[in-house]
Amino acid sequence: MTTRRSAAALAVLLLLTACAPAASPSPSASVSGSASPSASVPASPGSLDSSPSLVPSPSEPVVGTTYTVRGGDTLSSIARAWGTSVAQLQAWNGSSYPSLLTNPDTLEAGWILIVAGDPGATPLPTTVPTVAPTPVATGCRAGNRVAAGAQQTFTTVPNAGHGVALTLDMGGRLEPGIDILNLLIANKVCVTIFPTGAMTQTAQGQQIMAIVKAHPELFEIGNHTMHHCNLVSGGGGSPTTAPCAGVTPTADFIRRELTDAAVILTQFSGQQPVPYWRPPYGVVNQAVRDAAASVGYTKTFMWDIDTIDWKPIADGGPTAQQIATKVISNATDGSIVLMHLGGYETLEALEIMIPGLRDRGFLLTSLSDLLS
Repeated sequence: MTTRRSAAALAVLLLLTACAPAASPSPSASVSGSASPSASVPASPGSLDSSPSLVPSPSEPVVGTTYTVRGGDTLSSIARAWGTSVAQLQAWNGSSYPSLLTNPDTLEAGWILIVAGDPGATPLPTTVPTVAPTPVATGCRAGNRVAAGAQQTFTTVPNAGHGVALTLDMGGRLEPGIDILNLLIANKVCVTIFPTGAMTQTAQGQQIMAIVKAHPELFEIGNHTMHHCNLVSGGGGSPTTAPCAGVTPTADFIRRELTDAAVILTQFSGQQPVPYWRPPYGVVNQAVRDAAASVGYTKTFMWDIDTIDWKPIADGGPTAQQIATKVISNATDGSIVLMHLGGYETLEALEIMIPGLRDRGFLLTSLSDLLS
């Protein structure tokens, strides 16, 4: 009997204990809802912070996002991919790679560059840049070449109407060339391209010529010689100086530079460049013109607006906005604009230039179209 009474008393005691209110927090406890600095707060299951390895140490310095340079990269292509500028990349990485401060072309595969100020940044999506075309009165044309006829040298095209010729030399660096052509295709801009035979033979040059060949309605070519030598005094040359160094150009040398290039240009572009040509460096005299004319190149094309896009910003070259402003402000009827498929800021400049010139009412077209 005593045992049964004791068990009943114990059960009542346990019931009363379970129903008692929870103890109030002590006066020293935090009631703000946030943990004290020394508290360890476990993450809830399934949260992004549930794994301690994903939580960076508070003392770990933030160094931004890094990128390992690959073969074929340039500082300008990396800047475009990560939505920054060449100057910013130089500022971030100049202490680690001092040569970048004076010459961005010293970039080497394997270098690890800071490409963004924030950790975990990602490159911009790879897209073909486009500009919303502004309607123009008539479409442009390319390839309707004039006859060889008598020798003529053009800095502008007289009696061309309200048109401007955008011309692109292809005698050296080619990295943005494909993107430039895709931009021109997207916006139906006709241009005249002056490639050298040597650069056309490169893998990237052949890709560019394949695009030219696929769009003869937009792209026409002229001859820029085989090796980009100075045809008046010798020297120069691209991508190597070997064929040009120590040479005093004779009429035969000049003719070979043009005819050797023509074979290659025709092979890869499907176009005969005669009678259009542009002397390397813009250096020409009457003896050179006579030699060129003797193999059919009677139309020598210079320019009235030089973008100087071959010079990087780090060396004092123009920005994309400066290039575009120069062209838009100075273009007149029949202007010939000199640019390069390897220009450092040419792609971005064209994105501004195309609508800007069209807003002024200019037809952007080929040299053939202006001449005819």
